[in-house]
Amino acid sequence: MHDIKIHDVSFSYAGSDKLVLKDINVNVEGGEFVCILGQSGCGKSTLASLFMGYQTAQSGKVLICGKDIRTIPVKERMKQMTLVSFQNYLFKGSVRENLLMGDPSATEEKLLAVLKKVNLYEFFQTQNGLDTMLDEQAANLSGGQKQRLCIARALLHDSALYIFDEATSNIDVESEEIILKLVRNLAQEKTVIQITHRLANVADSDQIYMMEKGCVIEKGMQEELLEKQGAYADMYELQKALEQYREEAI
Repeated sequence: MHDIKIHDVSFSYAGSDKLVLKDINVNVEGGEFVCILGQSGCGKSTLASLFMGYQTAQSGKVLICGKDIRTIPVKERMKQMTLVSFQNYLFKGSVRENLLMGDPSATEEKLLAVLKKVNLYEFFQTQNGLDTMLDEQAANLSGGQKQRLCIARALLHDSALYIFDEATSNIDVESEEIILKLVRNLAQEKTVIQITHRLANVADSDQIYMMEKGCVIEKGMQEELLEKQGAYADMYELQKALEQYREEAI
């Protein structure tokens, strides 16, 4: 199990004096399910890029199993970590070819099994199975189907650490429920970081970090954060009221 730590990290993009992240501290122990919560623009996705080593902090450290991420070869990092974002790429080609990007040695049985996990097996059976051809940017799939196929590929990668960055944004309700169930199941055997703006996605996590304007403003389990009656509790009540309003409107 991999642990990962963000220690006193501040970050700004090249050519800008504006800090996107300010004195961030996040501690994810191996095997934990940690959620990073916040509204759009608070710095969550930038934090994901630091976790993966795509960006380098101006100050502070990103540590993986106690090692500075900058000292770990890219190939080794990519082997141990998988990022699933809201903008995953599927290339023009067969379903088989896209899945094999996750594990080039995967057998047909393994490929079909992972399609079953993401509830795409029956759909592709009505097409041409693993040899179903995808259009450019998988335009012949729905948004939810694309995301589930990307997650199937990620599962084949079988890394120690998974980061889901708004992986359920802008997809259908059925796909969202399938993906959230997969994330929770994966968290039983892997280290999982889920980055989201939706409170419904964080209830089962071991630790929640709430972000606002590039800072971690609260952390703890859901019950602890609700008891604090702070920003998390306010967000909880607001989203609860909005959901109730939608139900009544229907």
